[in-house]
Amino acid sequence: MLQLSLSLLFGMAASGSVPASDSTDPSLVLERAVEVLLERQEHYVPDPRVGRLPDAELGAWQAKERERLAGLRAEAGPGAEWPYEGVYRVKGAIPAGYRVGGTAIACLALFVAPEGLFEAERRAAIERGLDFVLEELETNPDLRPGPKRGYDVRGWGHAYALRLLLTAQDEDAIPEAEAQRVAGIVTHLIACLEENTVEGGGWNYANDKSASPFMTASTLLTLYHARARGQALPEGMVDQALDALERGRGDNGAYAYSGDIGRSVAMPGSSARSAAAELALHLAGRSDPVALSAAVEGFFEGWDELYARKSQQGTHEGDFGIAPYYFFFGHTYAAAAIEALPGDVRAAQRERLRELILRTRGADGAWNDRVFPRSSSYSTAMVILALTAPTRPNFLPWSE
Repeated sequence: MLQLSLSLLFGMAASGSVPASDSTDPSLVLERAVEVLLERQEHYVPDPRVGRLPDAELGAWQAKERERLAGLRAEAGPGAEWPYEGVYRVKGAIPAGYRVGGTAIACLALFVAPEGLFEAERRAAIERGLDFVLEELETNPDLRPGPKRGYDVRGWGHAYALRLLLTAQDEDAIPEAEAQRVAGIVTHLIACLEENTVEGGGWNYANDKSASPFMTASTLLTLYHARARGQALPEGMVDQALDALERGRGDNGAYAYSGDIGRSVAMPGSSARSAAAELALHLAGRSDPVALSAAVEGFFEGWDELYARKSQQGTHEGDFGIAPYYFFFGHTYAAAAIEALPGDVRAAQRERLRELILRTRGADGAWNDRVFPRSSSYSTAMVILALTAPTRPNFLPWSE
């Protein structure tokens, strides 16, 4: 097992349990969120995809599924991963890209959570998660590099695994004996992302013909992190991805869901992606504070439409074709974009975002933008990243 040097990351306060409540105390909210992740790390056993259920049956299925997952975790003991669950399956199982990506995001959240929370448990959970990610990257053929073809979520796993390993390096959390191994995998992941680009530059999980702003922006932010650590990036890869983002941006600051902006896009339909895309352009010198501020404002303006689709069945439905699984993605990257705004406007925007996040907290102290109970881990991790952005700008590690 990879033994991490995490003593500098965590304080020595005794761990405790915080009952689920409607408390808005930030420290209690974050403490319970960390506890949720620790409770829900699992040993994944392939399970069948759940199709769309009659609305009257959904609540009963969710209760049964929560009970099933809790039972599996109790039987198997401390888990190794936090697989992200959606409707997509490969050979009847959650794909490797979702398993590695979901685990990486949960580990990132545990890294940035406030010191002193469940010190020993958190350290052990990160160790197990990192072991899982490294093992999958080294041995799972479904994560091997290769050209992008059709629906393919390897890139999510590659990008967030890279972000996790870079963060572990930032925090001196990789022991000397493992440093060379991890450095090699970092270089390998950059090569994987290069091979996984789409025509014209950028990244897309759904097809190989056009860039998705969601995936392109988040991958670019990770590559900026790599470059800030001195990693060499393939020539032209970043610039081509930025070009793709610019081609997808409309005059109103809204972005096409995929590809070039061929027709007008209403901001509510883009509100979960505009901040991420504009931030990626801004940090590359291709945008400005006015456009970035407008993208953040667009997120708030479109929030009601995002909320209407949160935790609903189906994918791209409603007037603006919004899929529920972009809800907390939008919050996390809006939080990152806020930290890049001029200092005199950050406080007010942070508070607006915090209030919205607290409105969507579940009775168990977790968050979930899917109908699948398992994906509460992903959503809760994204919320931790969003709430800690003001104190640890986790998506802007290269900035002041």
